[in-house]
Amino acid sequence: MNTCLDRPAIIGIVLNALENANAGRDEQSRLTVSPDAPLFGSESTLDSLGLVALLIDIEDAFAAEGRTITLSDERALSQRRSPFRTVASLTDYLEVLLNEAQG
Repeated sequence: MNTCLDRPAIIGIVLNALENANAGRDEQSRLTVSPDAPLFGSESTLDSLGLVALLIDIEDAFAAEGRTITLSDERALSQRRSPFRTVASLTDYLEVLLNEAQG
């Protein structure tokens, strides 16, 4: 498949993963589904286990698009500013990974 994924498509994949994560959460712990939403940290209800599940869901969605990416690796975890803070920061990181994979 390997179709071109622009920023709106990448954001769509992330937001869809957030919606999927919310399906198993009660109303008080639901994640904000928005391009400017916090993902992980003090402003989010997502814990580390939830983050891992979300990242796996996102990786699977990209695999379905013919793109193999790894989000929870040493590169992501060793960055001074986590790419998992917000939907926007994760989208930025995904763009970098996808551009490198195309390279």
